[in-house]
Amino acid sequence: MKKPTLKELIISAEKEVNPDDWYRQGLILEKFHGMSKSALLQYCKEMDEIPEFAEGLLRPGPSTTFIHYQTFLWFLKWKDTNKYLTNKLSPHEVLGGVTA
Repeated sequence: MKKPTLKELIISAEKEVNPDDWYRQGLILEKFHGMSKSALLQYCKEMDEIPEFAEGLLRPGPSTTFIHYQTFLWFLKWKDTNKYLTNKLSPHEVLGGVTA
């Protein structure tokens, strides 16, 4: 089997992942006016603990975090839906059967 070149690997990765969907923490804070950095960090910790949302975080270095925008919105909708419920809905129930 032929070993793929670096260019072929990059093209393959770009088909899978759209770089425009990933934001640094500062850009997320700009999009969500009024959200504090400490709230965002707490949300990232919570996302990390839930497998469906953990895929929405990339940490290539100790001080670098990329957040998948659509997954973050899904997480916020999930938190909003579950805030007063004793029997929490799963992330997939909140998403309504659509896969991210």
